[in-house]
Amino acid sequence: MKILAFIPARANSKGIKNKNMALLNKKPLIYYTLDILKKIKKDVFPFVSTDSKKIKKYCEKFGFQNEYLRPKYLSEDNSSMLKTLNHAIKWLKINRDLKFDAVLLLQPTSPIRKLKDIRSAIYQFKQKRLKSLVSVIAMKEHPYDCVKFNKNKLSFLVNNTKNITNRQFYEKNYYYIDGSFYLAKVNFLKKYKNFLNEKYTKIFIQKIKWPIDIDEPEDLLFTDIFLKKKKLNKILCG
Repeated sequence: MKILAFIPARANSKGIKNKNMALLNKKPLIYYTLDILKKIKKDVFPFVSTDSKKIKKYCEKFGFQNEYLRPKYLSEDNSSMLKTLNHAIKWLKINRDLKFDAVLLLQPTSPIRKLKDIRSAIYQFKQKRLKSLVSVIAMKEHPYDCVKFNKNKLSFLVNNTKNITNRQFYEKNYYYIDGSFYLAKVNFLKKYKNFLNEKYTKIFIQKIKWPIDIDEPEDLLFTDIFLKKKKLNKILCG
């Protein structure tokens, strides 16, 4: 099975200026995804989709040389991830004569990953012939505790018919899609226009207790502090 490891890394972003090159523990944010990619490149074909020559040059230091530059119309805040991916797949077919069976999406905004988990997920995906697999973690905030307040009226997101207030009796098996990775067959993506489908998507449960998703300056600061103190893995993974 040929798997395309797709890393989207455009130049601009809303919350953090030049986010993919923002420093996290003295290294650009994208470094952490490239580092994982370097370790699994025997199992996948690495491909960084960027409109930035600076990011492209940085990726070349890891051996990921590529003449591709993402078009500007696919590098806006509202640009579709799937359209961006499809553009790369078509480019690889035309310019490299390469075809892929599946896509592994690794977003630089999720810098904390376990190499063992990524390898295990790829193995499961192949051995079980899955159509779609997504990383998740056990939910810290249970759905019973989540409410919607609209027009001065409170409503529960999940109907708690037993009116349980003691957490030890909460229903289990609720998970959060943490964004660490998405893995799906190319045909699945073409059919459902998404990495997820309620009928076919399976989950890969990670042991990480606290997801890291870098969108705002506070996210970057929080992650940077714990990386520098070398306590991040202990706090996040238990």
